[in-house]
Amino acid sequence: MTDSDKHGDRDGTGMQKDPAPDPRWGRPGPLHDPRLLAGFKGRPSDVLITTAPKAGTTWMQQILHQLRSGGDTDFRSIYDVVPWLERPRPGKDWRVVLAEYEAMSDPRIFKTHCTYPQTPAADTVRIVLTSRDPRDCCVSFYHHLMDMTPEARRRAGIPRPASFDEFFERWLDFGAWFRNVQSWWPHFRDPNVLWLRYEDLKRDFPAALDRIAAFLGWSLTPVQREKVLEYCSFSWMRAHAERFTRFSADEAPLFRPGGFIRKGQSGGYRELLSPAHEARILAKAREMLEPACLSFLELA
Repeated sequence: MTDSDKHGDRDGTGMQKDPAPDPRWGRPGPLHDPRLLAGFKGRPSDVLITTAPKAGTTWMQQILHQLRSGGDTDFRSIYDVVPWLERPRPGKDWRVVLAEYEAMSDPRIFKTHCTYPQTPAADTVRIVLTSRDPRDCCVSFYHHLMDMTPEARRRAGIPRPASFDEFFERWLDFGAWFRNVQSWWPHFRDPNVLWLRYEDLKRDFPAALDRIAAFLGWSLTPVQREKVLEYCSFSWMRAHAERFTRFSADEAPLFRPGGFIRKGQSGGYRELLSPAHEARILAKAREMLEPACLSFLELA
């Protein structure tokens, strides 16, 4: 037996195992392959959409794709044109996925839910970060899970919550929203980072669209701008929900009809959160975030 065999460096077929990526890239899971992060080669022209779950990620995927294309309705799945960077592809080797990333034309756009330390080339690529009130994120994520098909939940390794209270405890304990915002806040003023609030996008989307285009240096004709505004509207996306509810064009939708693009409102958390729930979310935010961050997010 060789030293590498003794140390478990070969798989069951006798082939040399891939070296484990640095722990900074996270642990493998149904929706997270650290090898994709470790092997990703960022370009200055790349744009990464960086959000905590349910903070306007899919909307921003559509916004950036429409800005890049000047108005495109030919895609079958938003993930075909704006991939989820760290998501494993069933039946596809991670090296193949990275090769597909390398073959994409500039400017490439990716979605990720990674914290700052986990984001590859975070100081090289351009970052568009959207944050949303954690109370709305919590309630939106609950509906997200409840509206998933049983097969989709199984593939994602996420059990169906027995109750909202059970979900709430898991959501608060996992703390993805808090960790994401906490990790990015020191980079709020980095020149390659544009931090947008979901609430501001909802309040004045045309102004936000112009701000994003200016940050990226992408220009639109007046006709293109009108197309982009239409295709990024809640009504258009809801009418074409099948394009946003599957990971690729050849996969079945992951959500029941009408279950993914639900309301897109701000302040809707009041329908489910009790005063006690709300107090615990705000207490954790105040524990983990700086006063300036709380003020920016209007949580102070």
